[in-house]
Amino acid sequence: PQVAEFVNDIGISVYEGYGLSENTAALSVNYPGARRFGSVGKPLPGVRIEIDKSVEGSKEEDGEVIAYGENIMLGYHNLPEFTKENITEEGGLRTGDLGHLDEDGYLYITGRVKEQYKLENGKYVAPAPLEESLKLSAYVDQIMLYGFNRPHNVAVIVAEMPAVEKFAEENKISGSGPSLLNEPEIRKLFQEQLEHYGKDFKSFERPQNFALLSEEWGIDNGLLTPTLKLKREVVEEQFKSQIESLYS
Repeated sequence: PQVAEFVNDIGISVYEGYGLSENTAALSVNYPGARRFGSVGKPLPGVRIEIDKSVEGSKEEDGEVIAYGENIMLGYHNLPEFTKENITEEGGLRTGDLGHLDEDGYLYITGRVKEQYKLENGKYVAPAPLEESLKLSAYVDQIMLYGFNRPHNVAVIVAEMPAVEKFAEENKISGSGPSLLNEPEIRKLFQEQLEHYGKDFKSFERPQNFALLSEEWGIDNGLLTPTLKLKREVVEEQFKSQIESLYS
């Protein structure tokens, strides 16, 4: 919501919506006279949204978003088992997204069902909302939280190097390029950024340690999909040693 509020404050009206290919475009949308920052709007006429709270690990108010309406596909071509997994007996589309409806019917998307994981203490984490909040820092380019079956979360961070180098120059910190990321003052800077931009999240969700990288994750190095989504398992494998060191 911070980004949407900022864009609105500078005079640009942006109305967020939500939908998938399987429902032929939109399911919900904000519009003039009915907009709530942080939400993806109210369901369109003819669309009904239900929240399946039986999803293991979802927060009390959250669950999987299931959509009903004449715009929902009948199924996947020649994929009956996949169709059965994703289309309910009543014809509802299991979106795979976590979310909730507020008291006025606005829909909020809070993560992906398959991305959430359980910490060693049994608490579940949906990483995407916190990752998006931490990326609001001018010094964080990309980030991935990790903590599956671990005592706490850690973060692998791709630093916004021009911003880091400018900070170093202004604060007379010696070094340049990737070597700057090892400087105590730079690590202190990132610790402060994580605390500031993660302050609205629960303590068990916030990373307790972090690794800093300088090389951007992209399609060419196999760490992002063609639609620029993070390949979490690939990142975990490629930076396995760095992640392990954060727990030692």
